[in-house]
Amino acid sequence: EIANRICSAIANKQRFVAYIVIPLFPEGDPSHSDKQAMLLWQYLTMEMMYKMIGTALKKYGPTDAEPTDYLAFYCLTNQEQPPRTSRSVMHKFMIYVHSKMLIVDDEYIILGSANINERSMGGCRDTEICIGAYQ
Repeated sequence: EIANRICSAIANKQRFVAYIVIPLFPEGDPSHSDKQAMLLWQYLTMEMMYKMIGTALKKYGPTDAEPTDYLAFYCLTNQEQPPRTSRSVMHKFMIYVHSKMLIVDDEYIILGSANINERSMGGCRDTEICIGAYQ
């Protein structure tokens, strides 16, 4: 797990940072109860990860570090400017990120589209693509 790897790095006085890009809302109507449950579990997972990192920082230091120095979550949006002659307000639109990317120690990268579920991994439903490279 990512938080465990970060905690291990903190204990070993190593630098390890994870930047995670996630959609602002799950696909579909965010007001539906199933989407609200997904958002709750996402929030609880993020909270658990930050608590683990905070505990490791208290135990191993550095004392001036924050959990967000080691783990950061981002949501991408697109901002639409109204015409100058218009009195309408600016609109922001979520960019739904579907690709998955992992960069390890600035040496290895994997970029793909598969989810870790039966639909992507079963081999007979969705078509997925992935590339890996190292230096």
